[in-house]
Amino acid sequence: MELLYLKTFCELVKWGNYTRTAQELDYAQSSVTHHIQRLEQLYGGQRLFQRKGNVVILTAVGQKLLPYARQMIELQEQAKQALSTTDLDQTTLTIGTIESLSLYYLPSILEQFRQQYPHVQVKIILDQEQQLIRRVREQQLDIALILDTPCQAYGIEAISLFDAQMRVVMHPQHPLARQSSISSLDLHQQPLIVTEEGCTYRAYLIDKMKSQGHASDIHLELGNIEAIKQSVAKEWGIAFLPQFVLEQERNNQALCIVPWAEEDPQLYSQIIYNSTKSLSSIATEWVTLCRAHSIMKV
Repeated sequence: MELLYLKTFCELVKWGNYTRTAQELDYAQSSVTHHIQRLEQLYGGQRLFQRKGNVVILTAVGQKLLPYARQMIELQEQAKQALSTTDLDQTTLTIGTIESLSLYYLPSILEQFRQQYPHVQVKIILDQEQQLIRRVREQQLDIALILDTPCQAYGIEAISLFDAQMRVVMHPQHPLARQSSISSLDLHQQPLIVTEEGCTYRAYLIDKMKSQGHASDIHLELGNIEAIKQSVAKEWGIAFLPQFVLEQERNNQALCIVPWAEEDPQLYSQIIYNSTKSLSSIATEWVTLCRAHSIMKV
């Protein structure tokens, strides 16, 4: 749906008038208003347009968004043109990924992909990063999405999507909740709720604390992000999670989300594929959608 809103956004920029924009798009004027309002909500309620006489013009925030919006629309058009003469008869796309990306990043992409290619069956296979890399190399998967430092594995090509900023999550009544940021020193001997072994950001945290001589006190090890959030809300400990899994928790009064004070761990969401074979047209379209959605996160 974001691309639909962005198309309306660009048309309103072009015409400067809600009524004319609705006529050009063959929409009701209320639909144009709704699209702009939903787009503004996606960007934290920031206004994209302001009135100047009988027309609307972009705000500073709208001016920043405009080149990204045009780029995303252009990417979609390029993908359609590329696929119009290629192997669109592929009926199955097998994608490997990790739990966090499958829950908090893929659903909107999958929804749009299914609208455009209803004949393609998408298989989502969950595994840890190292196993996903192996399975892509062995051509068991068409592509995979991982969260890791820039992948340089043999036989693998990687496309970076976005930088996963890390956050420390705790109950609002925890003494550390009053701090503006949290370091590894602050977590010394604090009860930690962590993901399973093999998780890249768990490994980063434990290694960082160990290298600085700080003890990591693991109280709970859970394989489910939502279970980790609920455990933090019950005051069972502190969690270390990427920002993208916390987007829906901004108004959750049972959780306090604090920035990580140490250097950026450089964990990126990446698409990986086998370097010895070309991506199919269907896989290329999936990559295009992922890139477009990642631009929305900038």
